[in-house]
Order: sequence, then structure tokens, then C-alpha cells
Amino acid sequence: MITDEQTQMDTSPILRLFISPCFHFTVSAVLILIMLVLSYFLMPAPAFAADSELVIKAIEIQGLTRIKKEEFKNMINLHVGDILDRDILKTDIKRAFKKGIFLDIEAVAEPYKDGIKLKYIVDELPVVKHIVIEGNSRISKRQIKKAFIFRKDEDFKEDLLDGGRILLQHFYFIRGFPDAKVKIGIEKDKASNKVNINIQIREGEPLVIKSINILPEAGNHIKLSEGDFFDMGRVQNDIERLKRYYRKQKYINPVIGNYEFKDGELTIPITPGPRLEVVFKGNAIFGSKKLLKEVTFLDDKEVTGELVQDVAYRIERLYQKKGYNYIQVSGGIEKEENLIRVIFFIFEGKKTTLREIKFEGINISPEAVKAIIPLREHKPFDRGLLNASRESIIGFYNALGYLEADVKEIKEDFLRDGGELSITFIVHHGPQTKVKKVNITGNMAVSTSEIKKVLQINPEDPFNEIDIGDARYRILSLYSKIGYINAEVEAENILDNGSAAVTFKITEGEPFDFGKIIIRGNEKTRDKIIRREFLIEEGKPYHYEALFLTRQHLYKLGLFTDISIKPLESSGLKRPVREKEKTHIQDILVDLKEGNPGAVELGVGYGDYEKLRGFFDMSYSNLGGYNRRIGLRAELSSIESRYLLNFREPWLFNKPSLPLNVSLVKENIKSVNIDTREIRYKVDKLSLLVGVEKELTSRLKASLNYEYTIVKTTDVEPGVVLSKEDIGTLGISSIYPSLFYDSRDNPFNPASGYFGGIVLKFASRAFLSETEFVKVVFQNAWYSRIKKGLIFAFAIKGGIAHGFGDTVELPIVERFFLGGRTTVRGYDHDALGPKGADDSPTGGNIFALANGELRISLGRGFGMVTFIDGGNIWKKISEVNSVLRYTTGLGLRYITPVGPVRLDYGHKLNREGGESAGEIHFSFGHAF
Repeated sequence: MITDEQTQMDTSPILRLFISPCFHFTVSAVLILIMLVLSYFLMPAPAFAADSELVIKAIEIQGLTRIKKEEFKNMINLHVGDILDRDILKTDIKRAFKKGIFLDIEAVAEPYKDGIKLKYIVDELPVVKHIVIEGNSRISKRQIKKAFIFRKDEDFKEDLLDGGRILLQHFYFIRGFPDAKVKIGIEKDKASNKVNINIQIREGEPLVIKSINILPEAGNHIKLSEGDFFDMGRVQNDIERLKRYYRKQKYINPVIGNYEFKDGELTIPITPGPRLEVVFKGNAIFGSKKLLKEVTFLDDKEVTGELVQDVAYRIERLYQKKGYNYIQVSGGIEKEENLIRVIFFIFEGKKTTLREIKFEGINISPEAVKAIIPLREHKPFDRGLLNASRESIIGFYNALGYLEADVKEIKEDFLRDGGELSITFIVHHGPQTKVKKVNITGNMAVSTSEIKKVLQINPEDPFNEIDIGDARYRILSLYSKIGYINAEVEAENILDNGSAAVTFKITEGEPFDFGKIIIRGNEKTRDKIIRREFLIEEGKPYHYEALFLTRQHLYKLGLFTDISIKPLESSGLKRPVREKEKTHIQDILVDLKEGNPGAVELGVGYGDYEKLRGFFDMSYSNLGGYNRRIGLRAELSSIESRYLLNFREPWLFNKPSLPLNVSLVKENIKSVNIDTREIRYKVDKLSLLVGVEKELTSRLKASLNYEYTIVKTTDVEPGVVLSKEDIGTLGISSIYPSLFYDSRDNPFNPASGYFGGIVLKFASRAFLSETEFVKVVFQNAWYSRIKKGLIFAFAIKGGIAHGFGDTVELPIVERFFLGGRTTVRGYDHDALGPKGADDSPTGGNIFALANGELRISLGRGFGMVTFIDGGNIWKKISEVNSVLRYTTGLGLRYITPVGPVRLDYGHKLNREGGESAGEIHFSFGHAF
């Protein structure tokens, strides 16, 4: 094995390779060595450069079990046909160790043909296969495994084994088992390079709490009780719980502990200390509860005159923000036995409104200046914003090249007995300085014209230090994109009588390319899946942005909880790969922490139509280590059962951003009358769906799907039947392409953006379908934040379907229905549109729907909406008219991380005879 000491040996060029203990030779190798040594002394030195004649004819790797040989070869720079270079070999071995799975790597050179065979013999870290625990009775195996230093399927390091034993004994000790003994044995399987760990535990007798000595009022606030084991962790948790209790009771600095355990008695000493009482006098605008939030004595654990003054200032600022600029607050301290009382006397004064903001001495639009300062006309006057406004004006003028700009004075004119205020900023802007000349020096790798394109600074532009700094960083970014990561840029400014000459002095340094990329920490995920997300590539110019974007891409996989991408020590110069230059190599280490690919979700809910409903979802997101997802989901309610088995391949045909989705769905659905709960019809469906999707842009997505469905329709009310396909079993085979655009800021609770799409469904006998039709559905939704806490949302949706061939009427499962909580609120579920003989909705082939909502935040997660919905269903195009059925109403919302819980009441605006005035709807998620 190569070590630093060996590589530092001072030997002759020829002997240096062979005396290294990393290389072992046969008898013939010794003869070659003797001949080379004689040649060294008999022939001129220039004929033999170090290792110059040792050509690698073959590479062999022994001992690998955890990674493939191709991955090991990807980590080294020496290949068949190369001349053996000891420095490169040393760097290769160091680099391979960064993988984090090797105990030892030995390089052996053997004569082979007319050169050598380079053999790598690796000794890998074994992996923990099983952890077997025996002898425990009072503490669970799960808790012991959690406290143990090793985990199943993780690396095993034998030198840490004794430390793991000590940690387990300490774990038992703090849990109340002082006599516990732990023995650990291991069983190695050399063939698989895995280790079984056997943990033998002799727990001994535990320490038991016979009595607890504590203040009576504190006893109800601990969880330990007589008869429990003396668990030090639980004792400490109870002490923290007591600290929170006394803090809640306003004790300034209670002292709890140190606890004592002796002869079965647990003693927790408590010294509560003085309690804090804060009194406010003279406050009317803000209640005491609001003012108490500005009090910091409990956090500071003391009350001093200085802290009282600080709290008084905080209260004054609270009032000033609301326009009370005459506010005066003073505080005093009263001490009694076990009590500290702080009294704040408040003179609130009169509220002042800023009526007008004026300027003197400016040479630009007053409205432009008003827009950049925090003060606002017709709003409460906050004196604390005066200095910030002054700085904003100066900074604004500096950005325009007025380097001497200043606000000389701020005049305040009070009106209406101090109730209103007019402010005048008196500004001195001075002369304007403009850029007269831009010079660039020191650039060789990048042309001057190319640099000037990114500067965004031109002659006659106002001179601005911030713009100069931004230009400097743009030059550095330009150089970093072509591998000059050590480039430096200095900006030199020469100001003379209103003009500025700017010189950017560039020190380019030397270029770097990406070298080898080492991936570490991926025990489950295959290297191929990780590398295909890389925007970094060996031999390409080193670029910081590529590292950042690669990290983003890896996080999007959803497989890793932590990702670190960092450069390793530079590998030195490599052969020339760019014309007329040599490039430094920068190796990269990608360090990953994998998350748990399995997930289980369970939920219950309630809806006005389904009543009680629930779901169970089980998925695994890294099948075979290929980022393939498989999932099983069950959804149950009083009217529907749905079972979904799905599979997702993220890279179909190894093409990026072309995922394949395959689903098998079994559904049993009842259509019921929401009032009488009578069944209109039942549908049993078994569907196979296969589809691909493609992200055309970050917001535009297209998909193409194929679906084959076997539908069995039973218990159909006569009035619902429109065609023979409405009863019995039917096979529907269809394709449906779709296109969606999504710019919403939050898909669950959008406040801004747009969502729209179109779906075309085509069923034909050419696909072995028993019915033939074409359907088109489009939808659009817009979301706009009017102001904080007020959002307007509007959506339109429509669709048309047409049967052809032998299909006159579409089967009931393909017709459109409207009405209910997500379409036209105020009508029963699916109740709109054409009716059959018994007044049952039959659905139709054309629909139109429009929804509008004003969403109002009430704070603390609650909100309300006002809405208007309109829509209708028609059987044929000839029956379409402009008459929509409209509803309006109010709703309540409670926001959760996955959308709101909502309760809506919709009132019919153009109801017909026999219809109710409106309906109440309860569900989850927004209506649109």
C-alpha cells in the first residue's frame, strides 16, 4: 500500500518504482529489475526517464463486492496504454479512498506481455447484515438498536466495536440498570463481505424509585411515579417540564436540581425564587396581553433598571408604528417577599397621520422619490422611519451618480392640533458624476468585447459604486463558467470633475477542468441514477453554477435528505486538452445521505356526498435502486371503493424527463341521490393505464396516455338510460393526449399564477374498443393577490363529446355531469343538466362551467370566501343556449399544509320550481 512516507523517498528515477512495497514481482520480474539497474549505470541517463518504459497492458481489480469494477475504473486516471506514473497512481488511490468503503487499496505491478499488468487489490469495509440482541427483557430491542452505534446495512468498523459496547452499557446505566453487562460478538462472511453482530445483555436488577421528595405543587407536573425505574433521562425530562411550569407561572429564575437518588428515594430540590408581576397603567390602544409580548424579563431571567428602560423603549416603538408619536413610557420596580412587580406608566398621546410628503431641492419626479422611501402619505406616521427614509433618498441619488447627495434637513409641520403632519425633505444633490471611460486590462482568455457585454456599464451612464461591484461579479461569473475559478477582478475608479474612468484589472489565474467525480453514501441508489442528473462532466470546464444546479437536480429526485458537493484537493496538471495550454484538474466529491424510500400514509375525512371516507397509501420510491416508484393506494367511502396499483419509471428508454406511468385501477362506484340516498346506478371498473409525460418547460407539461377499461353498469334507474351501453359490460379502449401549463405559486393553496390545460380522449374500434367517441375538455384558472390576505380566483371549464360509428349516445361513464361542491355549489352532486323520465340526471355531451371566488384571510389559518358559480349540461350542440344555472354563496376555510378544510353554502339565483333554495357542502381542498 502506498503511504506518504514511501512517496517521499529520495531514489533514482529507475529504482523508485520497484523498491516501493506496493509492487510485487515474480522471478522473471527480478531479472528484469537487474537488467534495468545495469542499464541505468551503463547507458546515458537521458535515455531512461522515470517509469518511462512501463506501459500498462492490462488492469485487474480484485476484492470488489460493494461496487462494480466499472465504477472503480471511473475513479482512476491510469488506463490501458498509459505509461505508469507513480504520482498519478498515488492520487488515484487517495481519490478512491474518498468513496468511503475501502479499508485498504494495494497496487501491484506484474510483467505482462511487453509491459505490465496493474493489479488493484482492495479490502472493503464490511456491511452489517443482521443485529441480533439476546438477554433483554425490560428494554425493547428497538430501543437498544436505536442506542447502538451500528445500523443494519451500514458500514462496519471493527475498531469502533468496543466503543459501541461501552455506549450500550452507559445506555443501560442511565436507564436505571447499574449492573448491566454487555458482550458483543461478530460473525464474518468473507464471501459476501457482511457481518452479523450478536449482542448479549445481562441486565441485572434495576434501581426502583420507592419515594419522590418534591414540593407538593410540583408533584402534579412530573411523569415519574413511585415504582418506576430510576431512569436518568426521564428525570431530566421532568426537570425540564418543571422549568416550563414555573416559567408559565411567571417565576423569574427558578432553580431546580441537582437531583439526588439514595436508597430508593428521589429528591428534586426546587427553589422557585421571586415571581414576576407586570402592570400597565394608562394603556387603551393596546391591551395588556399585546404589551406583554414586548416584555423580556423572563427570557433575561432578571429584572434591572436597564432592562426596564429597554422594555419601555420597545413599547414606545410599538405605539410609534401605529402613529402615536407623543407616546411616553416610564417604568418602576417594586419588590416584595417572593414577588417583583414592574409597573409601566403609559401616556399614549394622540395619533398622527402623515398627510403629505414634500421635497425641496430635488431634480426628479417627487412621485419617484416617494416610491422608494418607507413612509407613506395618509398612513400613521412612524417617526422611526424618518432616518430610513433619509438613507433611501441618499442611496437613490447616489445610484444616479450624485455622489455628494445629502438630506440637509427634515421639516415637520403639524396640523389639526397634532393629528396630522406634513413632512418636507430638503435635499442637496450636488453635481452628477458620469462614466466617461471603461478600461479592461489583464484579460487573455476572454476577449474585451465579450467582457463588455456582461458589464452593463457604458459611457455616459451615471457612476454608481453598486453597479461597479455588480459588474465585477459578472466578470468573475463569466470566468468561472470557462474554468478560471481563481480569477480575481479589481475595480479602480478615478473621479475627476464630474467624470469617472473605471478600470477593471483582471488576474485570470489558470483554468480548471472537472476531474473525477466520486459518489459516496449511496447504499441503495445506483451510481447510474445519480450520474444522469449531473451537469458536471469530467474534462469540461469547472463551473460553480454547474455544482449548484446538480445539487438541485439531485434533491428533486426525492431520494436524499442531505447532499454535499465539494471539490477535493487539486490533482495537479494533466496532459494538454486545450489548444496551447495545460489545465488543472479538480476532482469532485458528491456526498449523499439517503432517506427512507418507503412511505405509509393513512387518512380519514368527511364529505357531504361521500359521508365518511378514508384512504391508505403505501409506496416505495427507489425500486432496485433505479428511482422507480411502486405504490398501492386504497380509497373507501359509503359510495366508492377504489384500489390503485401504480408503477413509475422516471427515465423511459433512458431518456431524461420522459417518465412512464403504469396503473391498474379497480373501482366500485355508486351514483346516489344525495337527499334520499337512493341508488341511480352502480359502476364496476377495471382499468389499465399506460402513459408517458414530458416537461417541455419548467411550467409546460405534455402527456400521452393509453387506457383500457372494462365497465360493468348495473342497477340503473330507467330514467338515466340513454343507450344500450348504459347497462351491462363494456370495453373501452382509448388514447388521450394532454397539455398543461402551471405557474401557480402553490398548487394546494394558490395565491397567484395561472393553471390551464386541454385533454383529448379518443376511443375507437381500431384500439379494440366496443364504443367509439371523441371528447375534448379544457380548463383555465387564474389567481391574483389583490393585497395581503385578499385573493381573487377565477376559472372557466368546458367540454364537448361526440360519438361516431355505431355509438349514438356515449355510455354513462363517459358523459359529463355538473353540480356539487367542486362545480356549481348550491346544487346536489351531478344534479344539473338533462333529466330522465323519473327526474334523474342523465348527463350530457356538452358542458360549460365558470367559477369566481374572493378568498379572505381571517388570520390564524382561518378564512372565508364569497363565490359565484355558473354552469350547465346539454345533450347536443343544437340544444346549447346561453342559459347557465347560477349560484352564489359564502364559505369558511381552515388552511392546512395540503389545502383547506371548507364549508360552503350555495344559493340558487335562477332556481326552477320544486328546487331547494340552496345546499351546504363540506369537503377538503379548494373548489378549483
